[in-house]
Amino acid sequence: MEVILKNINYADEFAKFSKSKILSDMVFKEKNIVVLGNFDGVHLGHHKIINEALELGKKLNQKVLIYTFREYPKKKDTLITTLSEKLYIFEKMNLDYIYLEEFFDVNELSPEDFVNNILIDKLNASEIFCGFNYSFGNRKKGDVIKLNELLKGKIKVNVINPVLFNLKTDELKIVDIKELKDYLDKDYCLISSTFIKTLIENGKMSYVKKLLGHEYIIMGKVVHGKKLARTLGFPTANLLSRNKIYPLFAVYGVRTHIEGYDRAYYGIMNIGKNPTIDNEGLHIETHIFDFDEDIYDKVIVVDLLENIRLERKMCSLEELKKQILMDKKIWKEKIYDKY
Repeated sequence: MEVILKNINYADEFAKFSKSKILSDMVFKEKNIVVLGNFDGVHLGHHKIINEALELGKKLNQKVLIYTFREYPKKKDTLITTLSEKLYIFEKMNLDYIYLEEFFDVNELSPEDFVNNILIDKLNASEIFCGFNYSFGNRKKGDVIKLNELLKGKIKVNVINPVLFNLKTDELKIVDIKELKDYLDKDYCLISSTFIKTLIENGKMSYVKKLLGHEYIIMGKVVHGKKLARTLGFPTANLLSRNKIYPLFAVYGVRTHIEGYDRAYYGIMNIGKNPTIDNEGLHIETHIFDFDEDIYDKVIVVDLLENIRLERKMCSLEELKKQILMDKKIWKEKIYDKY
């Protein structure tokens, strides 16, 4: 996979974990199948769009290019995936190119200029794939109907219908946009980044995994903490909070991938305020089982697998220590049974 990004430092965490090339610019002489979208979370709806593009790419022997923004201006703490996390997931999908555009370089373009300057001239698109609700151009004046109008007779636009999930039966269903409202009234939900964010905030991590098609992940560089957990006998890898949505304050069973290590390690992660110790700020720290090496400044990727218990204040450090031992015991038993 090759990543095109104006400033390669924006993806430094991903670069440490990846063998992909990160380039500051690229001229596309060959035709590409172009996939358009924001792809926050890279959920099952996104997978459907991307997989259909990949199938066509194999059939036509053409490369598949994701065109998205490096950063979409939104309110603080509203992302499911940071840039590096998104690239980490993309890399597992066997894509050829990820083109990360700077939002403010193109946000003033009219729909016509976006199609001509970006899709045709810059990306050399042979076919386009996008979701049913894709919008583009200045003030989002362009939609999939406008995109088809502007490219009619030039480039085929493949618009992927909504992907729905039945909360009672776990059934996935793709429906015509005209049928969407009927299904939403029958225990189905639209798989969308907005709906998944609500599930994350309410700690419904089993549903989050089903709708994402992969675990919710946290990626970051290990930093120095206060080392209080180490004094209790549970050294932790600490991560700084980022511009993303974090789940309910709780203890989670996790699997951790460490830069430079071939295997993954199970452990427990606490997300919250550490109410027994200081009750200030947001703490994200992982106790990695059977591991006690210096990994400061290394990048780790943590898969959140299960919610063990909600965070709560203990009466003493001794009670906290006993509870952590119980958390470890519970999670190790689940690992043995399920993983």
